[in-house]
Amino acid sequence: MICVYYTIGQTDSRLFLARVLEEYYGIRDAARRLQFNLNGKPYLKDAPVRFNLSHSGDLTIVAAGRHQVGLDVQLRDEKPREALQKRLTPAEQEEDFFRLWTAKEAYVKYRGESLARLLPHLRFEDGTLTEDGAPAPVHLFFGELEGCALCICSEKEENIVFRPV
Repeated sequence: MICVYYTIGQTDSRLFLARVLEEYYGIRDAARRLQFNLNGKPYLKDAPVRFNLSHSGDLTIVAAGRHQVGLDVQLRDEKPREALQKRLTPAEQEEDFFRLWTAKEAYVKYRGESLARLLPHLRFEDGTLTEDGAPAPVHLFFGELEGCALCICSEKEENIVFRPV
């Protein structure tokens, strides 16, 4: 199961993540112990939970579970940047931009990679994410929350539970 914790309103996303880890997973001093890999993916050493963080507009969201997870959320009223649109294949230009973009970002965050390094290798066409032409070996969950498109990337299909905080 993947739990998705969210809050609406301006908040410090790192403090929100620490609060979720402390309140729901009993991890003491999460704010102090929180670490980030070279590409900004948050983690805790020796923690029984894997998690990821995203925010857009007034929405801050954390996805947490027993396995690696990637998460992206994008406010739908933000206009897609022209520079990004130019990098899409003709088939990708037919897709819902926000679904496409959250899928790519969630996958990059799942992998703990750099967007600049991995993005040129990814395509999202006909609802399928591929890396270098092969289907990405992950499950993508798409949803909508508070006017935002969201995607959760996990190694397998899992139940998703949403919890407002």
